[in-house]
Amino acid sequence: MFVENYVPECDLTKRVYPSVVKGAYAVAQGATGRWCAVLYVGPEVIAEKGYTVLTREEAYAKIEKEGGYADF
Repeated sequence: MFVENYVPECDLTKRVYPSVVKGAYAVAQGATGRWCAVLYVGPEVIAEKGYTVLTREEAYAKIEKEGGYADF
């Protein structure tokens, strides 16, 4: 899932921003149940691909429903 946050770079395009921009974390669940950021996604990729980006509150609710714990 994608969770809104400020990011310093986009791991998908390798673009480094001069200052943080409003993008998203790609968040995934590991084997221990921990949900954490696995890469940064820039705003241009979100717009181009049409990714749905959740707020932190929406992400926490989804994690509570699916199980595990948030670490981002």
